[in-house]
Amino acid sequence: MTKSTLIKRKEASAEFFIYAQDSNRIPSKAMNVFYNEKMILNRDITSLAISAYKKLYDITTFDFIDSMAASGIASIRLLKEHKDLVRIYINDINPLAVDLIKKNLRLNAIDSSKVQVSQKDANSLFSEFCNPNQSHSNISVKRADIISIDPFGTPNTFIDMAFKAIRKKNGLLCITATDTAVLFGVKPNVCIRKYMSKPLHTEYCKEIGARILVYFISRIANINNLGVIPLLSFYSNHFLRVFLLTIKRKKDIIQNFSNYGYILHCTACGYRSQFSNILQLPESCPTCKKSNKITFSGPLWIGELHQGSFLNHILSLNNQNDYLNRKVIDKKISYALEEIQMPPFYYNIHSVCQELKLPVVPRVNDVLIDIKKRGFTASRTHFDNLAIKTNAPYLDIKKTFLHLTKNNESGCNNG
Repeated sequence: MTKSTLIKRKEASAEFFIYAQDSNRIPSKAMNVFYNEKMILNRDITSLAISAYKKLYDITTFDFIDSMAASGIASIRLLKEHKDLVRIYINDINPLAVDLIKKNLRLNAIDSSKVQVSQKDANSLFSEFCNPNQSHSNISVKRADIISIDPFGTPNTFIDMAFKAIRKKNGLLCITATDTAVLFGVKPNVCIRKYMSKPLHTEYCKEIGARILVYFISRIANINNLGVIPLLSFYSNHFLRVFLLTIKRKKDIIQNFSNYGYILHCTACGYRSQFSNILQLPESCPTCKKSNKITFSGPLWIGELHQGSFLNHILSLNNQNDYLNRKVIDKKISYALEEIQMPPFYYNIHSVCQELKLPVVPRVNDVLIDIKKRGFTASRTHFDNLAIKTNAPYLDIKKTFLHLTKNNESGCNNG
């Protein structure tokens, strides 16, 4: 089997070739051209997010940069699903990928007048959009409306140039991070080096990772005299994907500073809380009073990770399509909608049961109902299907679990 052997696949509205050697392989840099079948959900939500973005911000036509296109499947889907896409820049530094992109464009009979394919480092491509009127390249457009950064690993080295290439007001950045071991605290020193933030490897590390990523992007935006508003941030299949709107009013950018903060965590009793100022961090746990068990994560984004209007548009648009992932998307976005105005952390019900040494694991919905009866707010979370978000103190959460377990045991005895 040679590198030139191709097999055809279909995804949503598009057909595409991949190298036969890359079929059914664990995604890695060793592939001829990177392709990850599990990223279909990423591409589905990206297409829906772009539709929601256009509706909310009155975008009639748009330009798009796919800076790390690999096989080009994401770009081809956008060309077929968004007829108002005026110009798309499909780029990859891998020559095999560029050759495959051109084959896939021909396979789908794509109008070549809309497409420019290039083989460049992503930062080099972005640099050509910084001052388009002075550029010596063949790029003759304004700053891009939408930029997608989808690397194998961290996106950190591409963020700065992306902000120099995107429109300053109401531009859309779509950024993926697959270095989840770093962001989730498995490699804390690497996270500090790459994202300038201390992670925590806790039961809610997925959310902490998302908040570190958004914080890092926002700070790089600030360096470029811009700010960002997270429209949607989601986790799935070992990757994080965030969609952020650019803002340029200095007043709005300064207001965003209130979204920077820290999360305090006690490894002894499970207490957790958020703080805006590191000087507010207590020396000992406010609950169990232990000082050698208190730790923190940050700086990170403690504000909203999603905008409700944006998520509602995605849900509405999702109900109108025939994606294979439609039910998964509906569930994930619905849970994300519940997360709005909730604390920036969650509680895994198995972890709570393990700590309390409970013989029975209660149902998530029963936990939510009981906590709400106690006068607190509570919701599901898309980060973990077996977790809840709530403003209830951890002591009250434990009371809920003990109460539900007692009722379950009474029901068994009565039965």
